[in-house]
Amino acid sequence: MGSSIPKPAFESHICDNQLRRGEDLVLRCEANTPEVEVIWEKDGRRLYKGDRIDIVKDGRDLKLTVSQAKEEDEGKYTIRLKNDKGSDAESVTISILQYDQDWREINWGRSQAMRKSLREYKLSGQGPKELRILLHGPVGSGKSSLINSINSVFQGKVKIGALASTQESRSFTKVYESYRISDKDTGLLPFVFSDVMGFEQGDCHGVLVDDIIGILGGHIPEKYEFNLEDPLSKEDPRYNSSPSLSEQVHCLISVLPADKANLMADGVYEKMREVRERASAMGIPQVVFMTRIDVLCPLVKDNLQAIYSSKIIKKTMESCSNRLGVPMNCIFPVKNYHEEIQLKTNMDSLILHALKSAVGFADDYVNSLHRS
Repeated sequence: MGSSIPKPAFESHICDNQLRRGEDLVLRCEANTPEVEVIWEKDGRRLYKGDRIDIVKDGRDLKLTVSQAKEEDEGKYTIRLKNDKGSDAESVTISILQYDQDWREINWGRSQAMRKSLREYKLSGQGPKELRILLHGPVGSGKSSLINSINSVFQGKVKIGALASTQESRSFTKVYESYRISDKDTGLLPFVFSDVMGFEQGDCHGVLVDDIIGILGGHIPEKYEFNLEDPLSKEDPRYNSSPSLSEQVHCLISVLPADKANLMADGVYEKMREVRERASAMGIPQVVFMTRIDVLCPLVKDNLQAIYSSKIIKKTMESCSNRLGVPMNCIFPVKNYHEEIQLKTNMDSLILHALKSAVGFADDYVNSLHRS
């Protein structure tokens, strides 16, 4: 700024901002003198009044408005003040939190139809009577809460079955335990969920990778209490050396907390990748259920239907895809029932959409064993 212009040139300042799709972008500040030329720029290119852009100079009051913000409006905005005595400028960054269009479709409002489809699901082929789905993930990811949420959807009211804890420093689950889901109208459904202790960083903390691999193959019995130092060995009388197909896992679900996924230690991801690689070698399909999406994204907290337009949700899913090696179309964001006391259709829709995919993958896997 030229030395002849009194300081500060700006009496008030423009600020960084984050906008929802369709909101108006308004940047307003005040110059220290009305006798200035005002130039607004976006990413170094001058903006002119017209279309969705309105530029107002009322004495010392300066305002830029971009109506109904779109993804293309994201960027660096600069206001330049200029007169014959000198010039000055300020810049801010504007982020648009949503894509212009949802990048994945989901049948919102059709939770009852999806529930009916799963309630009447008939396993194909000559396989087991139940599909076994194993949940694993870091401590505090919400595995037990996810089982309770699934059960709540089919019971028609919020239920607690698998014990869950609000403490996230240590795993609340200590034993290998399975839970059957019962529909309030038709009884038991043909799939069972197995819950295990959570992963933690470092050795002798959390569940051991070898024990998870043992569960995949059906070698570890129900109610087995996890040992943090040694996995269950083949010499142990509890070890099941000849498991049936019904005792083996038919789909592996990695449960990840969305708000902590990018902060998780590399060691935890390494353990999860090791399990995933072993499951892949066995042919077991894998999906990711991403929980706590409302904690990660304020848009989703306000409106669950914003989930597939949210940039932060998609970027977090992409990060998890890269770190775990699971394709994006196998990652499903969900919201567990936690503080709610009544069921919500949008929450049910996300849970059922994810569950239907996992059940389908598990059934396909069992059928492939019979065809081979």
